[in-house]
Amino acid sequence: MINPEDPQDAKAFTYDHSYWSFDGSKEQSDGYFAKESPNSKYADQMTVYNDLGGGILANAWAGYNSTLFAYGQTGSGKSWSVVGYGPNKGIVPLFCNDLFKGITENTEAKEFEVRFSMLEIYNEVVRDLLNPSKKKNGLKVRQHPKKGFYAEGLKLALVSNYQEIEQKMNEGTVNRT
Repeated sequence: MINPEDPQDAKAFTYDHSYWSFDGSKEQSDGYFAKESPNSKYADQMTVYNDLGGGILANAWAGYNSTLFAYGQTGSGKSWSVVGYGPNKGIVPLFCNDLFKGITENTEAKEFEVRFSMLEIYNEVVRDLLNPSKKKNGLKVRQHPKKGFYAEGLKLALVSNYQEIEQKMNEGTVNRT
């Protein structure tokens, strides 16, 4: 990338995926935005989910904690990609739906525990979106020698189905900055 004001100021960036969502979509009767044609470069929510969410889900089934971290400038599409709106569900709701579908379909005798938390980092303050009373001062980020980094006091809600996660996600979204 070259700075238009100083051509000598060039920066190199690397990334795994880059998605186009400016144009090239067509709203379907149910409100979902899909590619308007097979040649369109538009990336719909399922494309983003299949590229990113599938790997997170595979890791969860392998027994690992699963975390999705979205970072970027205001207005860059984080909320659209991660949460989505209406029928255009983002990575998290699609992931959670597939997770509980897999739990329901699992015929082996296994126990599953799913906990949900939601936080935001805004102006370098970590906020628990499920516990807005701690919003003023924010949470402290700590490091455990074996478990790694965590937000001290972050509320973890035990959930037993997709509808409970959807309700918690709506609750957290209301509390965003």
